[in-house]
Formats: sequence, C-alpha cells, structure tokens
Amino acid sequence: MNNQKAKKNLIEISVIGSGIAGITTAFHLSKKGYKVNLIDPNINSEIKILSPKNGTQAALGVLMGNIYKRSKGKAFMLRNKSMKLWKEWLIEIDYLESNIKLEKPLIKLANSEKEYQSMIEISKNKKEYGIELLSKNSLELWSSNFEKTLIGGLISHEDGRLNPIKLIKSLMLKLDEMKVNKIEDHVIKISKNRNIFNKSWRIDLNSKQYLNQDYIVLCSALNTQKLLKPLGHEILLEPILGQVIELELKNPNSNWHQWPAILNYQSINFIHHKPNHILMGATIESGTVASLSHKQKMLNMNNIAPSWIKEAIICNEWNGIRARPKNEAAPLLKEFEPGLLINTGHYRNGILLAPSCAEWIGLKIENNKN
Repeated sequence: MNNQKAKKNLIEISVIGSGIAGITTAFHLSKKGYKVNLIDPNINSEIKILSPKNGTQAALGVLMGNIYKRSKGKAFMLRNKSMKLWKEWLIEIDYLESNIKLEKPLIKLANSEKEYQSMIEISKNKKEYGIELLSKNSLELWSSNFEKTLIGGLISHEDGRLNPIKLIKSLMLKLDEMKVNKIEDHVIKISKNRNIFNKSWRIDLNSKQYLNQDYIVLCSALNTQKLLKPLGHEILLEPILGQVIELELKNPNSNWHQWPAILNYQSINFIHHKPNHILMGATIESGTVASLSHKQKMLNMNNIAPSWIKEAIICNEWNGIRARPKNEAAPLLKEFEPGLLINTGHYRNGILLAPSCAEWIGLKIENNKN
C-alpha cells in the first residue's frame, strides 16, 4: 500500500482554476496521494462575500440534490453521489473555527399548477430521500408571508445550504495541511511535451516559469476555452450572471424561526441571513455586467412581491460570473486526450456537484494508470 502511494506521489497534476470545482478537485486528488498544484492568479486573495473574485464566492451554496424530478441519468447520478460525498467531506474539512455544516431543510413553493403536479409526483417517487408535500399549516404560513394564496410546495429534509465563504476557507486550510502547492499566477499556455522527464504536458505561466506535468485538469470556467483552442479542442461556454441582494426589512417578522435554510420561490432563493435581513439570489441573465432591469425583475417577483420586500432597504448586493455550456448539458466532464481533462461549466450547481465531479476526475486518472 505504501509503495502504491509512493508511486502516486511521483505523478504530478496541475489543477487550473480555484473556484469550487478546482479546489475540490485538488482536495480529492491530494487525498488520493497525488502531488497536486492548484494554479490561479487570485488564489491567495482574501475571501469575502462582498467583493467576490469568482462565481463560487458569489454563490449562495444551495444544495438541491434530492428535490429533483429525475431518478436516473447522468444529472441524477451526479447529484445523488454529491449529496453522499458532502456528508463525508464536511467531516474531513471542518475546522472548529469555521463551524461549517449543511444547513437544512429546503422548501420549494409551486409557481403554477403544472409545477405543483410535478411536485406531487416527486413526493410520491422520492419519499426515501426525505421529500414530502407541505402540510396545510405550512402552506398557510407561506401564503401569509408572501401575501398570495399558494397552490402547494415541497419540503426536502436532506437538501439545504452550505455557506460558500466558510466552505472555501475551510477547504483552503485543508489544502495547506495536505501540502497542495498553490501557485498564484496566470496560465498563458498549455502544450504537449515530447518525452521530457516522462511528463506529458507543459504549462507556461505569466511569470515566465513553466511546469512539466503528468496531468492537467482545467477548472477555469470561461478561460478554459482560450487554453484549449490552440490545441485544436473547442468547447462553447457562455457567461451567466448570478445576482444576490441583501435586504434589511423595516418591520420585524415573527416567523423567522420557521424559515428553512433555503426557500425557493419564483426561481429565487431566499435565505434568512441574520435578524431582520434576508438574502435574495438567482442566476438570471446572460453576460458579465449586472443589469438594473434584471435586479428589478427579481425584486418585483413578476409583480407579486410582498410588501416586506417592496419596503425593504437594499443594504448590499453582489454578483458572480458562471460558465454555462452551449449545446451541451452542464457540467462538462471530459478527457480531450490522455492527461488533459476538464471539469467546468457547472452553471447553477457548482457547489452541489463539486464532490462527484472531482471524484469523476480521480477515477479517470486512476483508470488511465491501470
């Protein structure tokens, strides 16, 4: 066993991009015994939610892993695996000062009769996943809160939220403990090597330094396209912007203790952030610049926003750019050629799918070795 681990340690892997996909891929590969570099120009930047450096830091950390209509296929398998892995990983990465945990449950309110009928089917087919229709009393509570008679909803007792800032900080501390080499630099080029020290790949950095590697894993979202194109590989990714607004409510709400970790309604995620403050977030528009019209559309909730939202004060807002695949399902998990893999294009579900995607990369490398 020790001999096998020593052999793995001779295999050097560079993970490019330090969003949640890159961080978790580095974490998983390091756990497996590989020598891992994590490369990103902002890798040592301070992690804070009000000035996010990437899409992950601007996320809300929603885990809708179980409350999902499908019961088979790639998307279902990835979600199902990730929900199991997060339970294991949180034990490994948690530090006392971070107090990181999966906050539960998640409630989803129906937006239409069609959506409610779909919820009925989900509740029948996924009872073993801790999903059930909302009770009459609970539905009355949310109808009162949103000042609208609601059709129905679901509660998922095992879905919820991971605080993205606490998560990233804990993972970064763990990577330091695991001796992952963090390189704060831009990758300007990746290319094939010709039998140099038996390393298949070369990475050229902006600092004029270079690395010879056995494997490269691209987790760099939109930058992935630029790095792949000179090699003759093309993927299509488009930028999608997620917006988050923090509202300070004028009138105290006596029902805060009954709010779940995540409430989803009108495709908007609501989080009771702190006393009398609420976060509203959605991945709602194409492009890289947040527009006032999309923000207003989220605040208006299709013209059914309750009075407590209309009267609230916006005290903070931020956004993050995510990569969405064009003409392909998210996420992109591929091996373009031996030693060159990508794990990107997660769009809405980067934090949710991070463990299963990292595991996919690990298995691909393991299979290549055997």
